[in-house]
Amino acid sequence: MIIPNTTWSQKPVKIYDNYVKGLTHYQFGKVRSQLVVGQELVLHREINNHYDSFAVEVYFGSHKLGYLAAYENIAIANMLEQGVSFKAFVSKLTTNPDQVFDGLAIEIYTTIVLENPKIIETDLLEKRADDAHDQYRKGFGL
Repeated sequence: MIIPNTTWSQKPVKIYDNYVKGLTHYQFGKVRSQLVVGQELVLHREINNHYDSFAVEVYFGSHKLGYLAAYENIAIANMLEQGVSFKAFVSKLTTNPDQVFDGLAIEIYTTIVLENPKIIETDLLEKRADDAHDQYRKGFGL
């Protein structure tokens, strides 16, 4: 077996950013004042939900805030069932108690593993493109 000369790296990737649904039916109003943008939240897969077979709950500690939208949750639900790790954070928060449908938005990240071929050694990453030494940037001397 030949093993390529590679390095591996991990990269966080944002896969979701939208509003949490059902805020008025759960404990969002109770904990709204404790939340801040960037606050970490927890996702739970609710397998036995008879309204939505792919239900994904959103929690702040032990407080259920709501759900990911039913039209957007299938991939995340399937990935949760397979043990994929996610990090969820508050991305938008309103302090206006009258804003119930768009009171809380979350962003969800997962980490992917990338295979990186051996990095080409160059100083171009440290220079502006116009400072590169090549024929185009030097001119043709006409």
